[in-house]
Amino acid sequence: MEAAAAASPPRRPVKDRVAWAVLVGLFAVAVIYILVAVPRDDAPRANTAPTATPHSDGLSERHDGYTLEPLALPTQRGGDVPVAFRILDPGGSPVTGYATVQAKPLHMYVAREDLSLFQHVHPRLVDDTWRATVDVPDGGVYRLYVEFTPAGRAAILHPTVLGVRFIITGDTSYVPLPAAAAAVRAGPYTVRRLDGTARQAHGTPAPLRLQVLDGDGRPVTTLQPYLGAFAHISAFDVFTQAMTHVHAVAAPDGPPPADGVLAFHTVWSSPGAQRVFVEFQVGGTVQLAAFTVVVT
Repeated sequence: MEAAAAASPPRRPVKDRVAWAVLVGLFAVAVIYILVAVPRDDAPRANTAPTATPHSDGLSERHDGYTLEPLALPTQRGGDVPVAFRILDPGGSPVTGYATVQAKPLHMYVAREDLSLFQHVHPRLVDDTWRATVDVPDGGVYRLYVEFTPAGRAAILHPTVLGVRFIITGDTSYVPLPAAAAAVRAGPYTVRRLDGTARQAHGTPAPLRLQVLDGDGRPVTTLQPYLGAFAHISAFDVFTQAMTHVHAVAAPDGPPPADGVLAFHTVWSSPGAQRVFVEFQVGGTVQLAAFTVVVT
């Protein structure tokens, strides 16, 4: 009787073969990802030069390659609290050359998060450092904004706006947002919106026309130029505190408006509400009016 043929090795179950195939496939995918998607150390670096992207809003300390480097921020309440900072260029060096925009090389603003406290300050550039003092009457979360245009970029319509937060601890008295109003007081004057409390649409250019009246309700005809215009507007989103640059319709090349009317172009980036601070000058004194504008 012939010897029985040698038994062949048992075959793996089908499900085991499928599992091994899946594992091999996943390994291959991982290898391909590492070779293709993960950057190598010798890969060329992205260009860090400024891109001149418009509409920075002060919610970041960096934009277009420029960086706000705070050196001294308020830590407690008080008057004339020192502030110091530098602006760094894309290479990390302090910027010392600035274009003059609205009569100043740099504008600084301080606003508390409820937008009940607002200051517009013009620091001094000492060597490579900007220095100023601000008033901090109460606690809370504040944001410091700086608005500037580096030398050589004056042709760009929108300035660069950088910002950084600082916090004053302790008991704090927050103020509810005032409702939209057709008129508000500014020292001895009344400033009224010619469109009342009309809502403005976001993403669409729209005019904002204001009229300055004296104590008897008559138009103020003696408005004086202030920062290259008959009025200056700083606007902040109520929800995010993002700053919006608002342009005056015309520069004060001629006499002041006989009807006391000030006109501005607005383009709001998102719906919600804006707190609009209007600065104007009469008799050498700068007055401040604040409006709430509802944006749809």
